[in-house]
Amino acid sequence: RCCNFCISGPRKMADFRAAQRHVMGNLRTVFIIGINVAGVVGIVVLVKQLFTGYGFKFPIFLLMLHQATTGLALQVACMAGWVDPKPLDVRNTAILATGEIGSIVFSNYSLMYNSVGMYQIFKLLNIPFMCVVEFFLYKSTYPGPIKAALAVILAGIALATISDVQFSAWGLFHGMAAVVATSLYQVQVKQVTKDKDMNGLQVSHATATAKACALAVMVPILELDPASILTYKYTFDAVALILVTCLLGIIAVATPAMIIQITTPVTFQVVGHAKTCLVVGSGFLFFAQPVVVKNVLGVLLAMFGMIWYSWLKIPPSTVKTPPPRVASVGPDLDEEEEATEPRNPKD
Repeated sequence: RCCNFCISGPRKMADFRAAQRHVMGNLRTVFIIGINVAGVVGIVVLVKQLFTGYGFKFPIFLLMLHQATTGLALQVACMAGWVDPKPLDVRNTAILATGEIGSIVFSNYSLMYNSVGMYQIFKLLNIPFMCVVEFFLYKSTYPGPIKAALAVILAGIALATISDVQFSAWGLFHGMAAVVATSLYQVQVKQVTKDKDMNGLQVSHATATAKACALAVMVPILELDPASILTYKYTFDAVALILVTCLLGIIAVATPAMIIQITTPVTFQVVGHAKTCLVVGSGFLFFAQPVVVKNVLGVLLAMFGMIWYSWLKIPPSTVKTPPPRVASVGPDLDEEEEATEPRNPKD
């Protein structure tokens, strides 16, 4: 029986450590998602304040500053030994940089040429389109309950954000281009982290400089009045607000690849819709927008769907509880084997 205790003791300790790793992995995922949500919602609120309160209406230039700040911060982290840098080939770097920039630029043009309601419809198309892309490229499918939870989320976001639906031919083109670019980019991020054995920070470090350089070239082309960037009156408050958005931009730029790596592109889209709910709520709290019952009900429905989806996506513990030992009235197996073992005649 002492041997049985010696065997079961390490087994129970191994089970405990496996359960501990399982819980810590889930907490890490929740922590990264929470940081991403806080960073992106903070950026949206502050950038809106920059645009409306300070007249700083240069979104491409501001995005370039965010990418450059992220690249610099990750380079410092690599030099300090906090991040282990890994090179990424030119092809994948170009694909990821083009995909993310295309997603952002086409989304901005979609908002420019479509009504806000139509813009939100195109954003809602990201999840079903990603499911189609993952199925045809990687034969990945989702079970029925997951699809039902996603449908509830999309219905809630539609109820909360869609009011008028107006679009033009250019708006339709840019909206669909944004859906395609966003979906392909995020699916490719997941595949790169898997194939190249890279984590999200390594991918962000490998692509941030390329994205910043590409955006620097695009600033004089895409900004409505690029010359005003130099003549803008940079007050202390405006500069401080820009710097804060750059700091939050490190979170917003670096964490998406981390979330996609440890979850899925569809889960990241669900996180994005959670941020939409918080942005809608921030409009009620900080910008004195009128509280509409339809919007509130939509946010509540979407949050319910997100909680349901999260509960379905939490991986079950892989720790197996050993079956209870059945007490025997006879001697233990070890004792029986020892009793039946042939003895040396000299003994």
